[in-house]
Amino acid sequence: MSIRILGYKDATQYKDLRLQAINDSPTSFCSSYEQEEIYTLQETEHNIRPQTDQFTLGAFDGQQLIGMVTFKRETNAKLNHKGRVMEMYVSPDMRNKGIGRAMLEELLRLLKESEGLEQLYLSVESTNIQVLELCKSLEFNQYATEKRAIKIDGNYYDELWMVKNL
Repeated sequence: MSIRILGYKDATQYKDLRLQAINDSPTSFCSSYEQEEIYTLQETEHNIRPQTDQFTLGAFDGQQLIGMVTFKRETNAKLNHKGRVMEMYVSPDMRNKGIGRAMLEELLRLLKESEGLEQLYLSVESTNIQVLELCKSLEFNQYATEKRAIKIDGNYYDELWMVKNL
């Protein structure tokens, strides 16, 4: 397995994995399959192009993209000391192999080089115990619960908000 920052050449695999993620784990993503499938390849290329304040890491098994995690840093000068982990996902057949941990550890390693970045935030859907335990093991601390954060087909799901001081 290898982990690297995704670029425009990874757009097709990224879009496929993102659609799989939304379909497989709808409570973990705010977007819907219907919203995401209409994005063109050019829009996807633009969205994953690395920038100074955001990038997406991909985990690969050979040439196949099997996991992803996105980082976005706040751009407002008063909030620039904070960043956010978003859209973390590992293909179901590749879970329980340490891939999620490896991606987060690589993300944390890269963020150590980010001048002025002090806090890293993320949210976890409350029933996703495996991801919640992973985040706790990497010293993320829960600071809030957002009740009824997500609504899917009339059902509500809570999000647990976590922070790690860097």
